Amino acid sequence: MKDQEPGLVIWFTGLAASGKSTVAKEVENRLHALDLAVENFDADEVRANLSPNLGYTEQARDENTKRLAWMARMLSKYGVNVVVTAVSSLRRYRDRARELCPRFMEVQVICPVEVCQQRDPKGLYARAARGEVNDIAGLHQPYEEAENAEVVLRTHELSVEEAADLVMKKAQELGYLS
Repeated sequence: MKDQEPGLVIWFTGLAASGKSTVAKEVENRLHALDLAVENFDADEVRANLSPNLGYTEQARDENTKRLAWMARMLSKYGVNVVVTAVSSLRRYRDRARELCPRFMEVQVICPVEVCQQRDPKGLYARAARGEVNDIAGLHQPYEEAENAEVVLRTHELSVEEAADLVMKKAQELGYLS
């Protein structure tokens, strides 16, 4: 098999309902429009399909992000660009992904928790308000923002298109996309 340039792994991190998946989908669409192979791993979907009983303890979150990073690495090795959306609440989870994936961009999605609570597309914050869950990163559990993310998006101040523009522009600046 001839050597192939690895794909790019774009890792979106941020609070639940911060806009990670929405922006990631737009980036995915733009990569497809460039006729590039791309796969989108949403942490919730991966968890639901591969590990439905995993839970949300720190150990479980660590395991889920380890699996995401490994799958991203395996696909990117064969030239597939991988978009990952995961709260990935601790820096060490994202650092591990960066170490595993040779072409890696971390995208820190910042949105005030109050705005996330208003958006709440999955009803997570509403469930927390009713006392049904107590394991939300940034609310009940720690969330560590990135210190050296390649891109920082303040999704409460940007349109989806503007946010995706910033991600694509940085990927081009870093030489990951032509």
